[in-house]
Amino acid sequence: MKLNRRSFLLHGAQAGAALSALPLSALAADTGKAAPLQQRRAVTIAAPSGAVRGAAEQGVLSFKGIPFAQPPVGALRFMPPQALPVASGVRNAFAFGPAPMQPDRVQAGSGRHFIGDAALSEDCLYLNVWAPETPGPHPVFVWVYGGSNIYGATSQPIYDGASFARNGVVCVTIGYRLGAFGFLELGEVLGEKYKGSGNNALRDQTMGLQWVHDNIAAFGGDPARVTLAGESAGGKNVSALLAAPAAAGLFNQSIIQSGGGLTTHTLAGAGEVARLLLETLQAGQPGVSAADLLLGVNADTLLKAQTATVARYPHNFAYRSVVDGVFLPRSPQEMVAQGASRDVRLLIGSNHDEALLFFPPALVAGYRKDPAAEAANNAAITSREMAQLDVPAITVAAERYRKAFPQQSGFERRVRLLTAEEYWIPTVRMADAHAQAGGVTYMYRFDETAKQGPFSGYAVHAGELPFTWRNFSEPFLEMLYGKAPPVPPLADLMHATWIEFIRSGRPRHRQLPAWPQYRVSAQTGGRATMLLNSSGSRMQDDPAGAERALWQDLM
Repeated sequence: MKLNRRSFLLHGAQAGAALSALPLSALAADTGKAAPLQQRRAVTIAAPSGAVRGAAEQGVLSFKGIPFAQPPVGALRFMPPQALPVASGVRNAFAFGPAPMQPDRVQAGSGRHFIGDAALSEDCLYLNVWAPETPGPHPVFVWVYGGSNIYGATSQPIYDGASFARNGVVCVTIGYRLGAFGFLELGEVLGEKYKGSGNNALRDQTMGLQWVHDNIAAFGGDPARVTLAGESAGGKNVSALLAAPAAAGLFNQSIIQSGGGLTTHTLAGAGEVARLLLETLQAGQPGVSAADLLLGVNADTLLKAQTATVARYPHNFAYRSVVDGVFLPRSPQEMVAQGASRDVRLLIGSNHDEALLFFPPALVAGYRKDPAAEAANNAAITSREMAQLDVPAITVAAERYRKAFPQQSGFERRVRLLTAEEYWIPTVRMADAHAQAGGVTYMYRFDETAKQGPFSGYAVHAGELPFTWRNFSEPFLEMLYGKAPPVPPLADLMHATWIEFIRSGRPRHRQLPAWPQYRVSAQTGGRATMLLNSSGSRMQDDPAGAERALWQDLM
């Protein structure tokens, strides 16, 4: 009998947390090759929210596609996530749940989908758990994926949590609504009932954290030791949750990779995005009311309108968390500075050359072919490339960079300025705010460069992910590291360092120099930062401090 990974039928339970475990003797992967007898077996966990049946293999328990809220469809579109009743019976948890609605992305040359083999659906509020088979309680690592708040899913191959589980950490990845489905503020358009809808994605994440708090002990996790982490838009969402009263007490540590707390909307800014999207819908169906359009169109039509809105929005990142006065009373940056998360330990950092990943391919190719090429060195920066600055401020910043770095090419200054505007400076500002409010803070910068492809020689955005996850199976990152290359020593080091922070609250490793807390000092400057690099990681106070000073009055 041939069974694929969606077709586990046997179940049982394990003593204590699980009810029993029986072998899956005829299990076959998608390749059709049978797994050896006893290698993988079904395991059922009796969790407070309901029993789930997952798999045990090589010391790791995995449970995929666990719902943590009602499907946000039909009348629940644009509404906060609603609690699920306790499930009766046993739910199979062998396959990822649907990914949130998003444009399709396929890695060029590989044919592999960015989100793996998950289907797209508005019904996307599912999470996954990888846990050690050994008795707990184990520390818990909860991940919020990135992707500009319009892409991403827990099914992305890189977010397989088995490596964390093998090292004594329970890993949870949370699905949440993207784009117009999770970040569209409709209070002005649809009325009081929909006020705050621009933060529904953050509410999804908060409900996922509540599920962890209520259920993770059944999987061997310790609900009192939860580290919330995310990268890119996921990191910005974690920054927002550091400030959100609704998330207080649901995690005691956080890791923010290439995030920060500056990329947010005011209610007015969020309202402009909603108006742009509504104009797109109305162009196709004139005379139909806003409520009928927004609540009645199918998900694919709404997704197309979302894409058109992103194209029309004059800045980068149309879909952001919203300072709405309720879920986010004030900006995350301001609230963290006022002590909202001083009791949450923070590990935060960015990559040396983040922005290069988003440059037009022709611009990068032109510079590679001829570093002196006029087109590559004189291309004007536009507001569409910036998340925070308007055109006059961009002009001021560009002139400051020209004067500060006259020896660099225009292309190199462009990399530095755009990296600083969206990633590095927001990261520094968040670290400053957290540390000055009394929080325990640690800072890093990822300096390891790609060894192949168009970005060789640069440490671009997302380049650290396979190192922190110790997983190089990711179609999107094949252009940086090749297809499933050997795991480099730096990945072993960084993964172990992240795990040590999750366990103890301190990022440390025997192969790293001592990593002191990040502090800001008027006398000495401070800002101790670990520069991570395979050629020799080192500590440095206030790296690129003169460049940081260029931004003091710009944003």
